[in-house]
Amino acid sequence: MDWVEWFGYLASVIVAVSLTMRSIVRLRWWNLLGAACFSLYGFIIAALPVAFLNLFIVFANLYYLRAIYSAKDQFQLVEAQPDSPMVKHWLQQYHSDIVSYFPHFQTEQPSERLCWVLMRNQDAVGVLIAEQQSQQLQIHLDYVFPAYRDFKTGAFLYQESGLFRSLGVSELLAKGEVKSHQQYLEKMGFTALPNQLYSMQLPG
Repeated sequence: MDWVEWFGYLASVIVAVSLTMRSIVRLRWWNLLGAACFSLYGFIIAALPVAFLNLFIVFANLYYLRAIYSAKDQFQLVEAQPDSPMVKHWLQQYHSDIVSYFPHFQTEQPSERLCWVLMRNQDAVGVLIAEQQSQQLQIHLDYVFPAYRDFKTGAFLYQESGLFRSLGVSELLAKGEVKSHQQYLEKMGFTALPNQLYSMQLPG
């Protein structure tokens, strides 16, 4: 088996991996890479139908990725009760994915906690659950549904929404027990503390 055949297998694997992505953006990027590899493979072996079909898929992915990144999304936070039927439904529906980022999270939430539904272009895309103690806000859950994970929602929440200023808090605390969630917190502006705690100081 020569390197060209191995390259064809690699292209197949990349396309297969792309179909496992729950995030539309990641699916598009991985599918673009797989199609580009398949197109090159088609040109190498002189299989022009394979080459041109996958070249078309490359441009289709580029078109939709450009549309995604240039779209002017409208974000909104809608206050809700953490024990409301709607919120409980989402927490149960996504429970297995939630605990992969928040291992100790419980679906049943005390009614006194604060809760917001994250909206993006009139679609519900996530849930924020927190607990306020004076000027400190402990974030128990900041969860975005898999199809919408491109950091835009997080950027709105922490940098643009004005939510925390309206609550009069000066510090946000969050627990980062999983590496991917730790990376997300750091990207949002949190600083690591001991015992897997993360803190964000808010301007006065």
